[in-house]
Amino acid sequence: MIDTTTGMRTGERYRVENIERAHQFPGFFLDGKYFLGPELLTAVGWLEGTRFIYDNLDAAGEPVFPERIAGEIHDLTLTLVDGTTLQLRHVDASAEAVDAEASVSTEQGERDEPAPAPRPGQTRRAEHSVGSCLRAAAARVPTVVGLAVIGLIAGALFCRRKHR
Repeated sequence: MIDTTTGMRTGERYRVENIERAHQFPGFFLDGKYFLGPELLTAVGWLEGTRFIYDNLDAAGEPVFPERIAGEIHDLTLTLVDGTTLQLRHVDASAEAVDAEASVSTEQGERDEPAPAPRPGQTRRAEHSVGSCLRAAAARVPTVVGLAVIGLIAGALFCRRKHR
């Protein structure tokens, strides 16, 4: 059950309006959970009353926010633990699906191009976020499932033929 003081309603999606110099939230809220992509495979955050728990890790494996508490949500406004306020806006679920397909296509196209070499003394940052990796993996699920089914059928036919 979603706390009514958050301003969110059951069955509706909400995105965080990102601003410069604040943590970026690429996903959306739905039914009190925070997802990175439209496939709804794993929630990386959730609401406990009005408190937003964000269970995402940085590159070093540490929680992005201390004790995983990102902030509080009241009247569609997320107030982060550092005091930054970010607005939440209602989004159409079908628009989210179209955006996700476009971003997966773009990411796959970018992956074919070699990354520029870092300058001397400069370290290379991670090229893809966890969210983009999850979206790319979800795009490949139908292919993997299809190959698994073909393998099962071929194995069953082989065993049946061997026993004759």
